[in-house]
Amino acid sequence: MTPMPQNQNQTPASWTTRLLDGLRRFGERRALREMLALRSDRLLADIGFNRSDLATDIEAAVASLQIRRQTERRVLRELAGYNDRELRDLGISRFDIRRIAREHAQQAVEARRAEIRDRAKAA
Repeated sequence: MTPMPQNQNQTPASWTTRLLDGLRRFGERRALREMLALRSDRLLADIGFNRSDLATDIEAAVASLQIRRQTERRVLRELAGYNDRELRDLGISRFDIRRIAREHAQQAVEARRAEIRDRAKAA
């Protein structure tokens, strides 16, 4: 078996994680398209979608999910790397790590949405 060429910054775990994330995004897009295609134009308008802009809206929704996952994973990994004393110095218990990661991820998504809205207003 031939070893896979790897970038020096790229471990097998990172490319497999990216591959799995890509497959997950593909599945999410497909599921959203299928679900929204079955809805009436009126229902789509009620939930904030427009059939003509559906592809763009789906990409934005999937991008938000991806930002949320990446941010939450990064915060979890960083906080889990601290020992109990360092966490106590920060005023955090191990019990709070997941909640803090979720909150931080939500803030990242909201910041990204605000950035997109500001760009759309400027255009």
